[in-house]
Amino acid sequence: MASADNIEKAETAQSDIASYNAKEAPYGNLTALAQAAATDHALTTLQAIRLYWRAFFWCLFMCMGALLWGYDSQVSGGLLSVPAFRRDFGGLIGGDPSNTNNYVLAASWQSAFNSVSSVGGTFGALSLGYISDKFGRRGAVAFACCISVVAIFIQFFTPPHKNGMLLAGKLINGFALGMYVSSAGSYCAEVSPLALRGITTASVNLWIDLGQFMSNGVIRGTGNRVDAYAYRLPFALQWIFPAILLAGLPFAPESPWWLVRKGRTDDARKTIQRLAGPTIDANLQLRQIQETIVLEEQYATTSRFIDCFRGSNLRRTTIAMMVFVLQQGAGVVFVLGFSTYFFELAGFADNNAFNLGVGVTAIGVVGNLLTFYTVNKFGRRFIFNWSMAACTVVLLLIGFLSISSAQGPRWAVAAFTIIYNFIYQTGIGPLGYVIFAEVSSAKLRSKTVGLGIWTNSLCAMVVNIVVPYLVNPDEANLGGYVGFIFGGIAFAGTIWAWYYIPETKNRTVDELDVLFEREVPARHFGTYKIHEHDE
Repeated sequence: MASADNIEKAETAQSDIASYNAKEAPYGNLTALAQAAATDHALTTLQAIRLYWRAFFWCLFMCMGALLWGYDSQVSGGLLSVPAFRRDFGGLIGGDPSNTNNYVLAASWQSAFNSVSSVGGTFGALSLGYISDKFGRRGAVAFACCISVVAIFIQFFTPPHKNGMLLAGKLINGFALGMYVSSAGSYCAEVSPLALRGITTASVNLWIDLGQFMSNGVIRGTGNRVDAYAYRLPFALQWIFPAILLAGLPFAPESPWWLVRKGRTDDARKTIQRLAGPTIDANLQLRQIQETIVLEEQYATTSRFIDCFRGSNLRRTTIAMMVFVLQQGAGVVFVLGFSTYFFELAGFADNNAFNLGVGVTAIGVVGNLLTFYTVNKFGRRFIFNWSMAACTVVLLLIGFLSISSAQGPRWAVAAFTIIYNFIYQTGIGPLGYVIFAEVSSAKLRSKTVGLGIWTNSLCAMVVNIVVPYLVNPDEANLGGYVGFIFGGIAFAGTIWAWYYIPETKNRTVDELDVLFEREVPARHFGTYKIHEHDE
């Protein structure tokens, strides 16, 4: 039945295309695709921003939910340093009960508190495929906002020592966070013109960094309070962003790709005109979407999760998942999660070490902004591979420097922590979100993107549980030696990336479909001439 429906939709799209082909140009069956591709390739980044400023704005707006992903990940570790939080959810380890510094949160609860959002995120990411295809990209974000509001309510009103209730709130919120990040990547890839696609998809990571930066600042401002609002205020501030999203969603344009798939051709045309303005040939862009859908229907007639692992889509799904495996394998949790620890080893006081940690996050924001220029200048493959290699070198240097207990090498480790963050946030950090959104087919994008975020959440959960046991003095006590472990993993990842990460810069959706169907090697994606090989 599903196959019959898809065939009927394909036939309808074919009919619609035929109605627009009154002025047939000499491109054969690729008339609209070739014309639209030529138009897309002709635009520079600045020209695209001026022309498509509405699309650029709405992409940034829809990425706002990713800020909560970063905020939540950072606030979890930050609250563990707040004495009032340890008093209300931990236990007394001796000394004066009135002294909040004498309370500690059990290691098992710390692990659960740090990783439970990732557990929820895995389910939220996987659910996006159904919810987004059923209710649209806007509908998925609205659903995530409603879930998030309820989850924040649970966290805010959790009474002291009701740890289970607090974890339930974070688990539910994690579900919404997984949907936020997944839907942001899908929306940006479908709404942005070719020249802006790299920038808008990279902005997902920028919002995550801004969330982390904001979280550090909030903890810094409220952490010294002695009442419950020391940790309730950081929870409450999260309400701001679902409220902003819910207020703006009625005015946000829906993805024209989703509208076409639902047979709402007129609405799709109006959306294209609204995103780009009256100077754009909306009919040509509409035909490009329709013909790409028809092209993908020839490759696969269904769009189920199992189809992500069939034919050329298996390669695309593997890349979308592996970019996040490589992010975690490159040791981002180890280096950035323990940056304050390394600063303390370098001799900084606790307060100054925390301030330096905030500074490291700010440097990450600067690195993300720099990516807005480099992603189109140098391409996805070059930046991703270069940053993987650079992170490998830094991790190994941290390991070697940790052999010595002298103060000089400790200072060097602290400095390499800052350098690592800049490299990561100008490379594999934002580029992961660019690549995983671009390599997926339009037909399976919401599902492929969901699988990517599912992988991200799963890997983050595992690493957040394992790394403390490797670093902490009362466990393996490896300290900076963990750099050797992640350096080895990152080295293997660098080799994998060289052979499998493709160059998606300046490639339209239909061009990528053809490249993957023809099994073009990843290192040839940027130079492969599609029409020359057609002759």
